[in-house]
Amino acid sequence: MAFRFVFLLGSLLSFIAFSHNIDVDVPVPYWNDIMHRFRVHNRTVAPTPPGNLPTVDQTSTPSRPTQTYEHTKQLDQKGDYMLFWRTNNTHITFETHVKTLGYVGFGISQTGGMYPADIVLGWVKDGQVFLKDCHTVGYVAPVVDRSQDWVLEFGSETDDCTILRFSRKIDTCDSDDIKITDDTAKIIFSYHPDDPVSMTSLPWHGTTRRGTQSLMLLATTLSEEASGMPENVITHDFLNQHYRIPPVPTTYRCTTFDFPDLGKKHHVVKVEANIQEGHTPYVHHMLLYHCANISLSLANSTYMCYDNAPAAFVNCRAVFAAWEIGGGAFYYPPDVGMSLGTDRDPRFFILETHYNNQANISGIVDSSGIRITYTPEVRKYDAGMLITGFFVDPSEIIPPYEESFISKGYCSEQDLARGVPEEGVNVFAVLQHSHLLAKKFRTRVFRNGSEMEPFADDNYYDFNFQEFHYLKRERKLKKGDSIEVNCDFDSRARTSLTLGGLSTYEEMCLSFLLYYPRMDVEACWSFPLYQTVSNDTLLAQQEMYKWDWTKPEVRRKFDVVMNETLYRHSSFGNFLEGGWQFHDFYPPQRRNLYVRPEVDMCSNSP
Repeated sequence: MAFRFVFLLGSLLSFIAFSHNIDVDVPVPYWNDIMHRFRVHNRTVAPTPPGNLPTVDQTSTPSRPTQTYEHTKQLDQKGDYMLFWRTNNTHITFETHVKTLGYVGFGISQTGGMYPADIVLGWVKDGQVFLKDCHTVGYVAPVVDRSQDWVLEFGSETDDCTILRFSRKIDTCDSDDIKITDDTAKIIFSYHPDDPVSMTSLPWHGTTRRGTQSLMLLATTLSEEASGMPENVITHDFLNQHYRIPPVPTTYRCTTFDFPDLGKKHHVVKVEANIQEGHTPYVHHMLLYHCANISLSLANSTYMCYDNAPAAFVNCRAVFAAWEIGGGAFYYPPDVGMSLGTDRDPRFFILETHYNNQANISGIVDSSGIRITYTPEVRKYDAGMLITGFFVDPSEIIPPYEESFISKGYCSEQDLARGVPEEGVNVFAVLQHSHLLAKKFRTRVFRNGSEMEPFADDNYYDFNFQEFHYLKRERKLKKGDSIEVNCDFDSRARTSLTLGGLSTYEEMCLSFLLYYPRMDVEACWSFPLYQTVSNDTLLAQQEMYKWDWTKPEVRRKFDVVMNETLYRHSSFGNFLEGGWQFHDFYPPQRRNLYVRPEVDMCSNSP
């Protein structure tokens, strides 16, 4: 997903040039160059202990799981492979519903491919259920583990579906198994219409009965029931209207809307995508911006978001709702909602849709959008959304040929203090966003010079799996805290510089925090100035473009530049006194860094 905040490129220049609160100068050609570039481009359920093979239950149906689960995911596009799962402190239980009368494959992979992977194979034959704990040693049939750590709990075969329920320890202490962690897990799946005669003669599943899906298996979830969803709800869709997607790889299209006058306060309790059937491959992300002091007469218009966007929408850069590729419905906690209907709440919205048409297909007409569900039953707290990280622009430079290069975006104590109340705010969900090069992602928080536990930390970030994830417990963000967003990029496949920008091939490093109670700071980010190369940021970039990045010594030279650069910090909020403010300073020297605790479950294992 390529996030961008409406008109930051075009209209932010007017803020820089004319705001009395700005104490630094930004060269006009720099912003013109950016404009040009963008135009041309937890329930606890213990597992069933091992015992005799379960009997076949012919009464189960593929549409309903046999037990209660915290998570549900359709793994394939057709809905032939459904996955349900739940976790406790020590175990994880899965249930698969697959439209086949043959074998079912399910696994956890380090790369998303067949090898290396931890795999379980199961099937039902002649009234008996079979389950084998396996691993891969190459792109050949899996090998059965010497230690069978997956426990079969239930098996069923209906007229056209095989249902299996199985469990294992989160850490089996078996070198042939993959430990399940808080990071993104690459799930692989397969199935075949026939049962295997033996494990040594396993029929190949083929190319159409396999796939991969990224999931956070240990993530906290919030079901509709647990969210306290009231019966008295209203849905409202913000939709594109029969838009003909251009036959180009990347399109950002914006549509404006006026929201009805509700007459009194309401709370949004659910946000989800409303994707036109068959259009999932083309809708990459959607952002719903809210705007202050905008005439409703400007609603019902459309335009290309970053190509001569109307100047009237200068204040439309705060995000109200978001959906990204791979994301599902998001429910607000039972005592929290996004406010609508008061004088401080928006009625003018802009839907930004990023269309991804890599095959340049013509004739696709789309009416997808975002759906919100709201209620007049007002909850205790108003939610807010804070966008933080590396300001999206070409000043983000990622060298080629690097296995690990970390971009850092800062939200300073000074900027946060503009909005965070003395009692602080409570962060309950985080969405981390980058593009194709990102392999690790961390949203860090610092207090009194020491690093606290990160809001989010993912060592296996996947561009195709991006959604808000609930924190396992609410975290306090206090006045005096600062935030640092780190993106770890792998650019070994690139032969030239990768810059920050809108397209999928360019990069971003942003974190979205959902919290309560709502404060006035809505955006807080930074970008480097490279003043050791040139006092003019644009000239510094142009000079660095000429470097021979194939040489390791040049890339090490850039490391020195990054270590010595000033950063320009900025913050904004629609109701924030003083509007945009900018200030420059060096990144702080960090001490007392946080170390993720390692829980040893294997010390007493044989």
